[in-house]
Amino acid sequence: MEFKHAISILFSNIGYTLKILVWILISLALTIAIGCAIIIPIGKVIADTTQATYWASELLSKFNSFLDGSLSVRGLLQNGTDCLENMLVAITQNKGATAGLVFGGLFVYAFYCFVFGLCYYPMGHIINNLMASNLRFGFASSMAMNFKNAARYSIARLGVSLPIDLIFFIVMMSVIFGLFQVIYVFVLPIALVIWILFCTLRAMLFAGWLPRMIYHPEERVYVNLLRSLIYVKSNFGGYFKAYILTFFCAYLLAVTCSLPTGGLMAIILPSVYFFLLRTVELVGYFKVKGYNFYIDANNVVNTMEYGYRPDTQSGYDNGDK
Repeated sequence: MEFKHAISILFSNIGYTLKILVWILISLALTIAIGCAIIIPIGKVIADTTQATYWASELLSKFNSFLDGSLSVRGLLQNGTDCLENMLVAITQNKGATAGLVFGGLFVYAFYCFVFGLCYYPMGHIINNLMASNLRFGFASSMAMNFKNAARYSIARLGVSLPIDLIFFIVMMSVIFGLFQVIYVFVLPIALVIWILFCTLRAMLFAGWLPRMIYHPEERVYVNLLRSLIYVKSNFGGYFKAYILTFFCAYLLAVTCSLPTGGLMAIILPSVYFFLLRTVELVGYFKVKGYNFYIDANNVVNTMEYGYRPDTQSGYDNGDK
């Protein structure tokens, strides 16, 4: 139910994805500017004091060899992995610069998550009004109207998601580099399955948070998160299926359509994917609460189970509506 109706709402309001795309580009531009100011000076220190530049050029050379056909996929993975490991070892020779690079990278990632996260609450507000009353809001007006709540939600979400993402990154790298020495290229499907499962469980952790905050703005942000877990638990199967399908379809589209479209799909997909995730959250919330919602201007979905609807009860009179 969640995935099907979220897709219907997406195609009924596809114009919002372009506005999300603009915000993604703004967030990336700000992040790149901050990142260059932090990472470039540290990179120059590492280049001057270690052999990391040499191994980076070797890695680029292996990739170019793969592109011109002189190196197989297996050869690229083996030689590329060796170059990457040597580059990381070289970087760690300068401990001060390594620490600066790690903390600088974390700050840049956190900055991007916060800036882009400012659109979570406004888009949730827009989608909620579309579903509840078929009322359309502009992206900019919703952002201005809800900026305080958007900032509160973004910083709170970052406080929860950043440690989770960091732990997952460490685990994922350990799995890839550890298993690659044993099963080589066959580590990729294992890594893909782990990635999809992680993204699904991570999305489910936050699934009820934004809807709960929209409908209960008087509560503290983290109180909203804890209480939202009750709704997620009651609809665990529905959320799990919806998110598995969402992430799997996003992966398929990215892999199969990016090259034929000249990279256009890779540019458009994140905004579509973001709108779909927010819609799944609200469809799931409406379902748990038993609220009806619009999927377009002419169709309303009744989420109440058929046997509990008033028009199916004995003695119900259509004239009493």
